[in-house]
Order: sequence, then C-alpha cells, then structure tokens
Amino acid sequence: MGHSRWWDFVAPALTEVAHPFALDRRGHGDSDWVDPERYGWERDLLDAEEAMRRLSGLPWILAGHSQGGLLAVHLATRGNVPLRELILVDVPLEPQSPSLQRAGQAFRRIPQIRYPSLDAAVQRFQPFPPQHHVPPAVLDYVARHSFKPAGDGDQLVAKFHWKSYQRDLRHEANPLADHRARLGALAVPVLSVRGAESTILSREDQAELLHTLRDGCGIEIPHATHSLHVEQPDLVAAAIREFLSRDA
Repeated sequence: MGHSRWWDFVAPALTEVAHPFALDRRGHGDSDWVDPERYGWERDLLDAEEAMRRLSGLPWILAGHSQGGLLAVHLATRGNVPLRELILVDVPLEPQSPSLQRAGQAFRRIPQIRYPSLDAAVQRFQPFPPQHHVPPAVLDYVARHSFKPAGDGDQLVAKFHWKSYQRDLRHEANPLADHRARLGALAVPVLSVRGAESTILSREDQAELLHTLRDGCGIEIPHATHSLHVEQPDLVAAAIREFLSRDA
C-alpha cells in the first residue's frame, strides 16, 4: 500500500554508491489506477522489468521493503534483467503465515474511503502494522503524499487503489508458494535489513533466511519496527552503503 515517497529519507543518502530510483507500482502512489483485473503479481513484475530496461542496461542493485522485497526476490530469480546485489528491507521469511493471511483478508474488506480534507485524511493515516516509531514530521510528510482528489468533488481518497485487493484470484497461481526456494536460488549477494522490533520478520526468521541464502548478510536496526526506512532512515542508508561498498 506504500509508494515511492516512503524512500525520500533514504535515497538521498545513497547517491555516493548508487543512482537511486523508486517505483510506484500500478495503483500505488502517482501511478494510474486501472481495472482491477489488470492488477496482479505478473503485471507488477513485467512493469518493473520494463522500467529497469528503459532506465539502464547495466546490472542493477535492487531493494525492496515488505511486499516490494518479495517482488524483488521474484525479479532476481527470473533472470530477465541484470542484477548486481539485492537488498531486502524487513521482508518476511513466511509471506503466507497465518497472521499475514489474516491481514490480507482484512485489507480486502477495506473500501476506498473518502475524506473531506487533506488534514482529515492525514489524521487517519497510519503505517502497517500500526505499532511504529515514525517521527511525527516524517509521518506527516508521507501522509501528505498519500492522498489525491477523488475526481468528482472536493473529497480526497488514498492514492492506493483498494480495488487492487478485490480482484478475482481464483484463476491466478500463488506467486509466493515457492518463495523459500527462490531465496535459496538467489545468485547475487543479499543484504537483509530488519527492524529490531519488527513483527513481520523476527530475529529467528532472519537467521533462517540468511541460512537459506547462498551469499547473504544481515543487520538489525535498533528502535525500529516494520517501517524502519522512515523510522531510522539514516541507519538503513548507512547499512546499505556499507553493503554496497564492501569490495570497494
């Protein structure tokens, strides 16, 4: 449900080691909304691959947070774009765990809520999971980039198109069924960054994730939950810089 502006506090600190780009997936951020049946895992992968091909033919450093990290693992193992390193920011080891499945079921019941003003929308905004350490000014910044005019009046709606969760999944293969196998098949160096208080990636799960990887290292960011890239952006950026500079 996030968007590219969540990375605004990390990306500027990476310019010495990379040329950062952040992608808004279909129905997220400033990307257009489409018919619900034109959303989906395979379309997200194809969109990302096309963007990467157009931007550069050089090997990429690919980073993803949460579900974006799950997509990144899939992209890295498809082999359709050249990749140099992979960075997983609080990406679950078990994306189909009962707790995450319950969260997904709850998300599918959420309508496209309308708000009478930007201030009202910002007041209701919160990360997932709701327990977090995002500084108030940072939360306000991200929230104010998360809404747009509804298009038929003065009301606002989230930039995230909630109908993307409500498409018919009965004829789609489960894209996460082989997630562990894909982790083990990764052929590039991988950095796993975990929030020390994350409820999405436990310390034990991160250790198992690192054991699964061929070439992986991990770091834990203190005083951070799942939203670590907006809670502790300086520490997250420093961990990424150190990872990318290790052979320099």
